[in-house]
Amino acid sequence: MSIKALATYDMDKDYYHNLEQGPRFTGEIPPWKTQPTFPFLGHLLNSPLGVPAGLLLDSKWIKLYAQLGYDILVYKTVRSCHYPVHPWPNCLFVRTDMLNPQNLPHRVVAPQDWEPPSPQQVTITNSFGMPSLEPSGWQEDVEKALNHLREGQILIVSGVGTFEDSEGKLVQDFVRVASMIKETGVPMVELNLSCPNTAEGEGTIYTDPQLAGRIAREVRKVLKDTPLLIKVGLLLGQELEDLMRALTPWAQGIVGINSVSLEVVNELGEPALGSYRETSGVCGWAIRQCGLAFAKEATAIKEREKYDLAVCGCGGVTHPSHVKEYLELGVQAVFTCTGAMFNPYLALEYKGVVETGEDPA
Repeated sequence: MSIKALATYDMDKDYYHNLEQGPRFTGEIPPWKTQPTFPFLGHLLNSPLGVPAGLLLDSKWIKLYAQLGYDILVYKTVRSCHYPVHPWPNCLFVRTDMLNPQNLPHRVVAPQDWEPPSPQQVTITNSFGMPSLEPSGWQEDVEKALNHLREGQILIVSGVGTFEDSEGKLVQDFVRVASMIKETGVPMVELNLSCPNTAEGEGTIYTDPQLAGRIAREVRKVLKDTPLLIKVGLLLGQELEDLMRALTPWAQGIVGINSVSLEVVNELGEPALGSYRETSGVCGWAIRQCGLAFAKEATAIKEREKYDLAVCGCGGVTHPSHVKEYLELGVQAVFTCTGAMFNPYLALEYKGVVETGEDPA
């Protein structure tokens, strides 16, 4: 079987096919016991492992990954209005070495008709643009998703504001979507400030501490006691310190990293996703060192400044040993997206329910 065929998301079909017909999964799910012993922002969970915003398109996807033992489930980023997806293709395999966060390449290659050697070594580029159903549709579906959780699991909904013509309206729309998410009854809200595939700039807000802090402050007013997570991209050094300082009074957690934005080309050097999408998010195996670097610095800043802020690690987690790498840095939770997409049993491997394969490193 090809590596592509192992994925729960069908890369050969468009987003709406995967939303309506997915997830693609025919395996058996072995029984496993709930053991809610891991504290996370006021909740006791079975494990600190979850799936970030991106893969879990709707309640059907939440149901499957809850059954597969992922205990922190983040509903794909929603908006306060209907928003279309980028044209197909949206996912391509990328052939690259492990990325060095201190020396990122200018571009990477997505060869046609090439597959990585194993599910643990998958790197992809994804380009969706944070599509969303109308709020009435996703709110109803979130309520369905809540019914699929087991003891020791939590559902978080990710939201983003939609830019119109001013920064002020963007802030107001973040408040609007956060309020809509809270109405569903979910116990936690995430704001996605870091999608590399949007043209309007909502996805680069994490690079603007003043704006990010303003959004978090205004959203905090409507969330009241509901915990707030902020999803960010790759920042290190002073830029990360500035962002965390701006977010700390208002947010309870920071999630990083949301892929690495790079130019992606085919073998001929042409934009792999088309001339209108020269850059896109790269995620999976190759960005693990980037994610670990972020987690190490974020936890160090948190400890030095005594911030009451949960640090959640994400990026390149494709094997149970990678979860442990993140946890050893002091993060409170670990997320896997590409890993969970190509190896749905990853959480059960981490829990010791399913035998773990060798880490290809």
